Amino acid sequence: MSGFFSSENKFFVLMSKIFDVMVLGLLWLVFCIPIITIGPASTAIYYTMVKVIRRERSYLFKEFFRSFKLNFKQGAVLTLIYAVLAAVMYVDFTYILETNNNGSKMNAMMLGVFIALGIFTIFSLVYVFPLLSRFTVTLKNLIKWSFFIAVRHIGWTLLMAVMFVATALLLYYSFFYMPPLILFLPGVYTLLVSFPMEHIFKRYMPEAEVPDEESGIDHWYNE
Repeated sequence: MSGFFSSENKFFVLMSKIFDVMVLGLLWLVFCIPIITIGPASTAIYYTMVKVIRRERSYLFKEFFRSFKLNFKQGAVLTLIYAVLAAVMYVDFTYILETNNNGSKMNAMMLGVFIALGIFTIFSLVYVFPLLSRFTVTLKNLIKWSFFIAVRHIGWTLLMAVMFVATALLLYYSFFYMPPLILFLPGVYTLLVSFPMEHIFKRYMPEAEVPDEESGIDHWYNE
């Protein structure tokens, strides 16, 4: 019986992981409440998911708060940029739909342009906060890299974009019809998306010149 209750028992390890994923999702929800902090919270949940839950380094709360604080300024500015972009596209998209009764080619063309912009904005959103969690670069380069990587890895991008939209819709409807599901969705999405995301990121991470044992640096992100 002592083996069953051991901390190394696979069942308890799995239950611990599931609990951590739920707690991480709850942290994300709480820290997103001011709206402007959605970016820093999204950066922190991805960083903590990979480092703590997948790579089993450090502690969940410690790494979440550390990443949130470290990336707060850039994450908040990115939130504003994408929020304004989304609002402008929504207003323009709605206007075009309401004035498209005459079936003009110009309106149809503009509608296609805004749909394409919306799709590429989602593509960028899939990558931009995970990129912020891993790389120290300017906002301009973060946004540029998010588009570049999205197009270069379009197959993975399409998969993750579908997951992103599905999770956003589920979060919205769960709020009204199944609130308990909200506790799991952010963490589960982040965990699932981290597998293709890390596969992509490894192509852009520099190899350690000196082994970890000699340098004393833990290159956990290269595992």
